[in-house]
This record gives sequence, structure tokens and C-alpha cells, in this order.
Amino acid sequence: MSNLFEHSKVTAYFLWEYTGHDSALALWYCAEDMALFFEHMGYYWENPVNEILQKGRGSIEYIEFIRHIAFYIFSYTQNSDDIKNWFAAERLISNGEVLSALCSIASLYNTNKEQFSKLGVRSEQVRRHYQ
Repeated sequence: MSNLFEHSKVTAYFLWEYTGHDSALALWYCAEDMALFFEHMGYYWENPVNEILQKGRGSIEYIEFIRHIAFYIFSYTQNSDDIKNWFAAERLISNGEVLSALCSIASLYNTNKEQFSKLGVRSEQVRRHYQ
């Protein structure tokens, strides 16, 4: 289960780097909740996300996907600058290390549904989803 910790830490770190938000716990929750979105979408490896990114900024799939990520950033940082959140979302998702971490967390969520409480997830929203 330490993989969950490591992947969440990587994602939270880059969230901090790209947003400058000062609450490590909020960024940790954000990382876990973004991974829940990935799990809902079935993004357990990077290829489906890379296919969306390759469609380009003008595609509806790209816009909808980045909008979700930007919304998570807004929700946890409370930064109302939508442009800043959008660019942070694009940077985050185009970072291969983060993308790999989020997909790995989503896969952990999916494969541990029966023993979810043992994963050590901190986000109450994610825990409630699997109860």
C-alpha cells in the first residue's frame, strides 16, 4: 500500500509546484480525488489520457478532460483564477510522472475495492465512494 502513498505524494508535490497552494493536506486530497476521477473513467494506464491529449486543445474531449482537472484544482486550492487553474491542469497532466502516478492510484483503487479501507486513503470523499 506504500505505492498509494508514493504516488499521492508525487501528485501532491507537483500540484504544489504548479499552484503554489500552501496546504499540503488539501493538495493530497486533490490528488486522491483526481485519481478517483481517473478510476471512474477507466484510466489505469497512460494511453487513454495521451490519446485525449493528442487530439489537441481544440477537441471537445481535451477541453472536457482538462476542465475536470482544473475544477479539482479550484475545489482544493480555492483559487478563483480559472486561467491559472486551467494552465496548472494542463501542466499537471502533461507531466509524465504525474500522469503515471494518477493512473497507478486509479488502478490501486480499482483492484482493491474489496479491501479499500486498508489502502489508507485520506480523502473522505474517496472513502465514502467505496463504502
